[in-house]
Amino acid sequence: MSTHQTLRVQVTDTNHRPRGVMTIQADFDHIGPYRVVHDGRTYWFTGKSGTHCASGVATREMATANEERLWITLGGTAVWED
Repeated sequence: MSTHQTLRVQVTDTNHRPRGVMTIQADFDHIGPYRVVHDGRTYWFTGKSGTHCASGVATREMATANEERLWITLGGTAVWED
């Protein structure tokens, strides 16, 4: 089962600076997001999951076809651009 949501999330850039709250579109499977549209780009789940070291929250790695990457929490509340 999959759900589609429009979310307002805190985004942090590659230099660990907050970019503010931004709107994203996300499709979720039973664990977390598998597709995200952010800043005009579509990101897909790469199969890599992890834990954000500073916060301890579970995340998924997402990538575009051009290998642009980000990490997103399983609930879709925060994004870290890579």
